Amino acid sequence: MPPSTEYRMDPPSVNAPSISFRRFEISIWVFSSIAALFVASRFIIRIYTKGQLMVNDYFLILALPALFVAAGLLQTVLHDLYDEQAAGIWMDPNESPQPKILAPRLTASMEMLWLTIYCVKFCFLAQFKFHKPPYAYISPYFTRYYWVAIGTCGAAFLFTLIQPIVLCSNAEHCRYFQSTNTGAWETTITAVDIATDLLVISIPILLIYMANFTKSYTIINATFKGLSMFAIAIAATRLALQYSTDLHRIKYISLLFWLFVEAAVALIMASISSYRTVVLDRLAEWERRREGNPSQKKTHGFWPSTRDPHPKFHLRPTDLASDDRSDCVGFTPSPSHAKWIS
Repeated sequence: MPPSTEYRMDPPSVNAPSISFRRFEISIWVFSSIAALFVASRFIIRIYTKGQLMVNDYFLILALPALFVAAGLLQTVLHDLYDEQAAGIWMDPNESPQPKILAPRLTASMEMLWLTIYCVKFCFLAQFKFHKPPYAYISPYFTRYYWVAIGTCGAAFLFTLIQPIVLCSNAEHCRYFQSTNTGAWETTITAVDIATDLLVISIPILLIYMANFTKSYTIINATFKGLSMFAIAIAATRLALQYSTDLHRIKYISLLFWLFVEAAVALIMASISSYRTVVLDRLAEWERRREGNPSQKKTHGFWPSTRDPHPKFHLRPTDLASDDRSDCVGFTPSPSHAKWIS
């Protein structure tokens, strides 16, 4: 049964959501199911190739239930949320029980979605082990940059969790259901989300740039390690569509829809990134067969470059962002870094 419009105070063209009730309802469960399948595939690859899950995989173990909790909470309030928007004004919590039910569940669902999104960010960051070789010997400045990225993402995560509580601490003081404009808050939180994603992506991209990979391995690594760009694109879409120029306020149905899509897509992209090692292994096997020496396990892209007589580090393509290796075959520190090893 579609949401009623008996409380509409403004023309339907003003308050009608751009996303239909049925589309929203179906989408949250379709995206949740797809995300669960991809996360399961990541774990299967881990068990098959490494025999166990890695540290960064546990962030996804936390993220997936959070996504389903958010889906369940949204399912319980979605009908009332559409009724509220169709009314054109937000009901007085003393006269209607709807805001009293909506406020805590809506806030909790947003918290769970942000938890999912930031778990994915930390999953990507946890792949890098800058406290031990090979990453510890790359550059002291790069190591500081990595820890600054972790600190920035941690601070952004805390700010993001606090924001829904500030805006909607209870039904009587919930700005989601008032005429007050929360555009500045929501725009800031989305900008922080995009900025932290770019910060996370910059680490593997810089590593790829510094390493002496062949062209094919560079393209594969950059593709798989840049998958967060999809989440950034969705966040930018949410930023563009969440504000109503007619009502001069945030359209929370659109915001919630795109926030949920971002959380699910982030999980999917994090899962797909685990396919990188499989693709690289197949590529290496194909190149060995082409060279007529299938028994030789040739490493690609980590030998010293003629342009750099004292290379700082040399990585295999599969060592990049390695959550499955702690060593680096072919690592050759420069004289200025050699003292760190002894």
